[in-house]
Amino acid sequence: MEDTSQKNRTIMTALLVTAGLFMVAAAPFLVQSTLDPMLESLMEKASAEPRYASGPMLMAIFYPLWRALIFVAGITAIIVAYPLRKGEGWTWPAALACLAIPAIGGMYMMLPFVSFVEDAFPPSMVITLVGLAGYWGVLLLRADREKKGVDLLVFTLLGVVATLSFVIAFGAMRQLMARPGKPLFVNAKIAALTVGGPVSGIGAALVFAAIPLMAARKPAGWWLGVIGGASIAAATLPTFVISRSLYYLMGTVGSVILTATLLVPAVRRYLVGSPEGATAVPIKLS
Repeated sequence: MEDTSQKNRTIMTALLVTAGLFMVAAAPFLVQSTLDPMLESLMEKASAEPRYASGPMLMAIFYPLWRALIFVAGITAIIVAYPLRKGEGWTWPAALACLAIPAIGGMYMMLPFVSFVEDAFPPSMVITLVGLAGYWGVLLLRADREKKGVDLLVFTLLGVVATLSFVIAFGAMRQLMARPGKPLFVNAKIAALTVGGPVSGIGAALVFAAIPLMAARKPAGWWLGVIGGASIAAATLPTFVISRSLYYLMGTVGSVILTATLLVPAVRRYLVGSPEGATAVPIKLS
């Protein structure tokens, strides 16, 4: 961070504090404003269609959980702001991770709202927009002038794939919990969800973890991005073929684009260096 100008660090600090205060003071109320009408509509739908029966319980768990994650990320963003302004290197990856959380969480909470609540603006969209504004701002203020496009593409893809994969995993969980004939798996479509859903959830965690690690230019971040993206693609493609759900197709396309982008040699060299340049360290067995 010391090679970033003081002016840019000051702007990053302002972005972090502003976003952090928003996540702590406003986001909790926006989450509740999203949850209540969505639950009311979903409960009506579940009473008529048993396949939605697990939805209200799961939403009542995961929305407050995301609210708590966003709240803690907001506190962290405020605390990180001062050492970031001083130029401490660890703060930039931490800032990106904090700002990715409201962007991902707000989008996850928006999708069920749009599906079940008609003719209403999703309040959680505001959370997503604030998170994205801070995320892209902190990203571009730090990125090398000639490589801003690479950073913007890679880190946006990481966020998009993490969001899609979490949504897919959540949707699979909801469907499996409300499946007919449980605990049996009565057909291939239901059985496929046990692969595409859990793998997407694990992949989402790996891809999210890649954000701060890759921001710190750690090879582990690149590997987590590739492994997470490839795993999601390998699981969601056959699940899409069997289930015909467009969410799985979107997961496949997004993860394939992410994996292919990370595998471009020039992109890898810029993000984490060349593997040929690493110095081998002998392993002592005794």
